[in-house]
Amino acid sequence: MSNATFTVHDMLRRPQFKNARVIAGARGLQNLITWAHILELTQVKHLLNGKECVLTTGIGWGTNLQHAGTFINQLIEKDVACLCIEIGDYIKKVPNDVIETAEKRNLPIIIFQNEVRFIDISQDINRLILSESRLTPPQESWISKWLTGEMSHSKASMHLEQVISESSPCGTVCVMTGFDSSIPYQQDIFQSFFLNEGFQPTVFQDRVTILFILIDQRPIDSREKRLKNVVTQLDTKVRSLYNTISFGGDFHSLSGISESLRRAQETITIQETFQVQEPFYKNLHLQRLILMDDKANSLEELIRDYLGEVIQYDEENNTELLDTLRVYLENYGSKKDTAEKLFVVRQTLYHRMLKLEEILGDNFIQSDRRLGLEMAMLGYTYVKRKEEIALVKNK
Repeated sequence: MSNATFTVHDMLRRPQFKNARVIAGARGLQNLITWAHILELTQVKHLLNGKECVLTTGIGWGTNLQHAGTFINQLIEKDVACLCIEIGDYIKKVPNDVIETAEKRNLPIIIFQNEVRFIDISQDINRLILSESRLTPPQESWISKWLTGEMSHSKASMHLEQVISESSPCGTVCVMTGFDSSIPYQQDIFQSFFLNEGFQPTVFQDRVTILFILIDQRPIDSREKRLKNVVTQLDTKVRSLYNTISFGGDFHSLSGISESLRRAQETITIQETFQVQEPFYKNLHLQRLILMDDKANSLEELIRDYLGEVIQYDEENNTELLDTLRVYLENYGSKKDTAEKLFVVRQTLYHRMLKLEEILGDNFIQSDRRLGLEMAMLGYTYVKRKEEIALVKNK
């Protein structure tokens, strides 16, 4: 068997389908399956490529199953291979008009009368297809390359043209990391928060990242507020399901999506290295400048020019002048607050300050000099944190 010959009939032979029953579309049992998707939304057409096995509990069909017809028509339009439904909390009985439509279009509908784990079924089907065909999952071959920088933004835009129907889409890119891929319906859970705030998400996923291209369907002047609402809701209700969330800024065309992605990825880098929670690229000011200096290979020079002598003195004399300077700057030059934060008596702080003035000059707290010191201190923190992260990843 290969993915070119894996059919609905073959799928029904798998152990998970032992108690399943075909209630419509039996003439389509030879339909080819290229992938399995769990879909719990109302609008699903943009998530499908065709030839998929779709699994659903019907949670997106509405309390009175009013969206069932729309759902089945989208599957038919995208030429999916079959539809698997769990009869239970959300669907007690498949509507007759859905069965009739599926029968006419040779779309197999397979029902499970008892609760089943769709995540196990989808993983079994996809693992079987992958192992037999030696293919990569749909989208992953280019999405992973795009996310990791192996594919140019111009080439990625060519793929995006086939996925996003709008010629001049407006919205933003969101990237989420640290999710648990073993949890069923996770994508659908995340998507629902964006949909509620007027965003139509196009979703891509590789092994460690979920990428949402959010097409905004409401006025732009309320966009930031609505995105903040999403962040608040995610943080309140499903914070344990992901690690970081970042937004890359607005785009107004297909070509702008790649730039928004780049900024979202830079936001993740800033969150990790500076240990901040801010999810919006536009609100990260000094950190963005540090990243720019790092890319331009000028960050080390900045640190050396402003802090080099202090760092050298600490290393040679086993002192803590650099940390003292950091706390002093953070407290806007207040010696009283600095002494309290460092847990030292004022006399000890005064001795340290005298040495700092000797090294940096009497007026180092003045505006221009101070700004350079603060930037260099932030850059030093960034470099050290990068080294720590690299050590952890290499273990």
